[in-house]
Amino acid sequence: MRGLLKSAGLALAVLTVGFTGAHAEGTLDKIKERGKVIFGVRYDFPPVGSVDESGNPVGFGVDLGKMIAKKLGVPVEFVQTTSSSRIPLLQNGSIDAEIGVTTPTVKREEVVDFTIPYIWDSVALIIKKGASKKLEDYAPPKTIAATQGSANIDVVKGLMPNAQFIYMQEYPDAVVSLLNGKSDAVATNRMNAAEILKKYDQLDISDDFYRDPLAIMVRQNDSLWRNYLNKTIQEFWSDGSYQTLYKKWFGTDPNFMMWSQYRLQPGIGQ
Repeated sequence: MRGLLKSAGLALAVLTVGFTGAHAEGTLDKIKERGKVIFGVRYDFPPVGSVDESGNPVGFGVDLGKMIAKKLGVPVEFVQTTSSSRIPLLQNGSIDAEIGVTTPTVKREEVVDFTIPYIWDSVALIIKKGASKKLEDYAPPKTIAATQGSANIDVVKGLMPNAQFIYMQEYPDAVVSLLNGKSDAVATNRMNAAEILKKYDQLDISDDFYRDPLAIMVRQNDSLWRNYLNKTIQEFWSDGSYQTLYKKWFGTDPNFMMWSQYRLQPGIGQ
């Protein structure tokens, strides 16, 4: 019996140390100790994230990061992420969260966690003007360009199991492949496609594949930080600053609610 009690006490001590250590290493604590917050943002996906003529990051995600940093009371630093680099940068501690265009998927949630969706968009194809807008017309032998690590690849393959892909690091490279005839379409989100079409009169957008939720990505099992972000973006929605920022970058009011299709999470704005 004494042996069992001793073992149980040791196990409890280990659990207590593990819990305390995990809490001490939480992202909120790290931000306070460091004195700044570091957000990953996209440089290749307007209007959520791109760079201006001086090379500075701009976009909806960038401005939202600045709003969150102001609420935290610390300066903000931005680090460029891509479809393939965003998860490694988060896991190795280079960024505290990614405010980008990441779709929560079952596979991704094996290694990272997500806030509630903060943007709802749709997946479509950028195509050449005059080409068919019907998705079924882009099955093989057509070639679709996509960025490495994009969830859009799985979406397209789910509807077109034999789809042929070429992979790029960033979306501008994928668009160039379309313009140069090396691909027949680019798989992306409609909001990104709309921005790209402003630069290229010879391009168009296909029909939508499906409705796509995008969320802020955080490290796994960091619930205090995730909960803080969930509460914060809903508070921005409650006071109207979120909608103002959204309209600034997207040119329209949001066509979704922040927490559910009906209302904010109970307890927000009360």
